[in-house]
Amino acid sequence: MTEEEFSLCMQQMAAGDRNALQRVYQVYLNFIFSVCMSRLRHRESAEDVTSEFFIRLYQNAGRFRSGSGHKRWMATIAGNLCIDYMRKNGREMAVLDAPDEEGNVRELEDSSGSETGSGFEQHVENRLTLEKAMQVLTKEQQEILSLKVQGGLKFREIAEMLGMPQGTVSWHYNEALKKLRRVLS
Repeated sequence: MTEEEFSLCMQQMAAGDRNALQRVYQVYLNFIFSVCMSRLRHRESAEDVTSEFFIRLYQNAGRFRSGSGHKRWMATIAGNLCIDYMRKNGREMAVLDAPDEEGNVRELEDSSGSETGSGFEQHVENRLTLEKAMQVLTKEQQEILSLKVQGGLKFREIAEMLGMPQGTVSWHYNEALKKLRRVLS
């Protein structure tokens, strides 16, 4: 979605058009979820904040000022909502993210809701392998990797969002990939 298309959708939302919200939601759901997931590291919490983001976006559409880079603007708002969520739910989040006796943090439900069959078992095995591999990364590397891969942001956008030089973001990203290749091979 271009800057102009987004601005038009925001104007339409400000006028009460829910179809404009639907268009923005369809385009940016995965992006906003990945921003929240990179900050919260817990699926249900990230889903809650993502939902809250789109509610707030619709309610405050009239406050949007075009020309500031809408993806960065949305990522900043989502990040701030994550911070608010962590402040409000800090203790609960620490318990939810706590590893089990074997040191694994698990989410055992696939997107179809099915809990049987080899497809689900393979999904769980792949997810646990990836989660274990991600543990070798620093928090910065995890966040940058998530924003780049899942969020589709450019290094420049990530650098502005995190307040880092672009070269540092690129370096962290490449180092994360090297570590993951070593662990997964």
